[in-house]
Amino acid sequence: MKSIYEGHAIEAFLNHAAQTVPGPFKGIMPHRMNARLRSQIEDPLFSWNEFCPSGISLELAIKKTTTITLTGYALDDSPQWISLVSRNAEQSKRMDVQMHGLGRLVPNLKEGSFSLKTGNPMTITLEPLDAMDTQFTVMLSHTCLAEIIGIESDDAVTPNGIEAPRRRWTHYGSSISHGAQSQRPADRWLMQVAQKLDLDLTDLSLSGNAQLDQAVARTIANQPADFITCAIGINLVNADSMRERTFMPAVHGFLDTVRDRQPQTPLIVITACTCPMQENTPGPVMQESDGTFRTARRSLENDEGALTLSRTREMVERAVEQRHDPFMTVMNGLELLGPSDAHFLRDNLHPDQAGIDVIASRFATLLPQALRRVQ
Repeated sequence: MKSIYEGHAIEAFLNHAAQTVPGPFKGIMPHRMNARLRSQIEDPLFSWNEFCPSGISLELAIKKTTTITLTGYALDDSPQWISLVSRNAEQSKRMDVQMHGLGRLVPNLKEGSFSLKTGNPMTITLEPLDAMDTQFTVMLSHTCLAEIIGIESDDAVTPNGIEAPRRRWTHYGSSISHGAQSQRPADRWLMQVAQKLDLDLTDLSLSGNAQLDQAVARTIANQPADFITCAIGINLVNADSMRERTFMPAVHGFLDTVRDRQPQTPLIVITACTCPMQENTPGPVMQESDGTFRTARRSLENDEGALTLSRTREMVERAVEQRHDPFMTVMNGLELLGPSDAHFLRDNLHPDQAGIDVIASRFATLLPQALRRVQ
């Protein structure tokens, strides 16, 4: 007898979805923040990135053949992928599946809203490894919206199939963490580290939107974690959204909000990775027709207090030092990707996959060292 899971029954299999909403095919679409908090940030780019299920996965244990019916909604024709990791007592395997039949997200720039244009659902088939009970992690695409329509199996499917509890890690960051330069979700540096160190990741990386928003800080604070990492700096400079006068209070306010709920959770603040064009030149950043980025040609009578990357590193370090928090430390982003690694920034701003792999390798080494300083 087949087991069929539809609608809200699918939520039991979702990992790290803050909330779900109905989709056009009567499936569920996961959000990374709840409605009250995400509604506080009225920016279409933020809304899109928050709705992309970066770090959200389906976790299920199966005994027999299982199918997942789903679809996605993309901004353009860029390839979209799902990564599958299967494991049993004897082995672990990874497979990547390219999505097809995608719908479209249609923005309304005048109103700052968007609508969904449907495509065609697709089916992913999961098979147990060597006819043994198998646990699957289905990593949803981090660069398009997802609608999970149904799960069907020849036997019962167990939600939350991971047996041993893993350390809970919440991360906040920019597009470098969000990882649009990685086609496959499992290739993002966050997921590489989570897989290597066996961590349970809650991902609040938001391309272009690591702006120290209080709504995001509250989301982090509300999410139980064994440790938290916050990458601060580059989006604020890219957008030229703050000056020195507002930056330091915003850093303290963001950290205060997290500490209101989690006063002793180990917290690592990561300063900006290298970006030569922004090291000593303020933003905003502009994109050229060939896809590369450059800083704006500024002409201001008084540019005092404009933020640069080098200045944000100094100020973040000072802010953490001022707090005298024994459970908080700083990781220098230049240790993850420094000046000698600038060749990985093919568009002058974002690391390519080779650079992402370097960050993953270095972070996996530096993270245990940083945690020892705050535990």
